[in-house]
Amino acid sequence: MIKNLLLISCCLLLVNCAARDALVSSSGATTGAVTAGATCSTVVNDPYAIAACAMAGAAHGADQIWNDDFNNHKKYFVDHLIGAPNKPNITNWYNPKTKNSGIIKTTRTWYKGPFKCRDYESTIDIAPSWPMQWASSGPVRRTNFGVACMLPDGRIEIQK
Repeated sequence: MIKNLLLISCCLLLVNCAARDALVSSSGATTGAVTAGATCSTVVNDPYAIAACAMAGAAHGADQIWNDDFNNHKKYFVDHLIGAPNKPNITNWYNPKTKNSGIIKTTRTWYKGPFKCRDYESTIDIAPSWPMQWASSGPVRRTNFGVACMLPDGRIEIQK
């Protein structure tokens, strides 16, 4: 049991040492490592299996933080399209924990029958957290342009 706790502690220290911003960017990785490592230690006694569980948990936790910022951008995108005035407008978001950000701009609003449509520009700058950054090709920096229409039931439809 002491070996298992020592192994999990070492994994946590390595996770925190490797992160650029140890307290912030590795919080999901640390939580994932602790949860997975502790769960595995109740089932198996092999320290290598416990370490593998902790590393898998760390990767999953970091991935969840990264995906949360993509979901955060989608939330701001929809909220902006629904709530922006009928003139050019900009919404910015920034996550101080991950330093990821996004910008949503609407430039023109018009009605297509019962649908309210807007020209938009959506920019994201999202970098994966450690340990996912070694497996990715780098930050996602992308700008999309298009037309989005609000349907009567509240859904947003992206026009091509």
